[in-house]
Amino acid sequence: MTKTCCFFGNATIWNVKEIADKIRKAVVDLITNKQVDTFLVGIKGEFETLSHKILQEIRLDYPNIKIMLVIAYERDLHKCGYHFDDFYYPPLAEVGYRGWSIAKRNDWIVEQTDYVIACNQYQGRAYNYCKKAKNKGKTIIEIGKQDEPV
Repeated sequence: MTKTCCFFGNATIWNVKEIADKIRKAVVDLITNKQVDTFLVGIKGEFETLSHKILQEIRLDYPNIKIMLVIAYERDLHKCGYHFDDFYYPPLAEVGYRGWSIAKRNDWIVEQTDYVIACNQYQGRAYNYCKKAKNKGKTIIEIGKQDEPV
């Protein structure tokens, strides 16, 4: 049975090495202990970019994993420099302004995933989507919280 994991984190992260190590550890644990083989990733922020980079590295040891790009806009597919196995363009994603499109993409991701690797910094949008996912019975793996930079 295929299990899926996604990533929710804010656009900017300050402790990149520490967060990268925690992403790597969480992903390997999900692959080896929870039978997760599909990872949903976007391209909208530093946390998603870092997560994708780590997935590419991990794939060298676990070639069976699938990396699925989830886009909020069709144009994201053409400007994306990522390597991915396939992509999803959720219904209603590109209907309206930027915030609406990302919200519809994230709502769709919450419905599709079993696990969320989360880096919720200063409780922004990522925090709210983790709450939605938790309310729907999804497992949240919190790898980092930090306050707004001083």
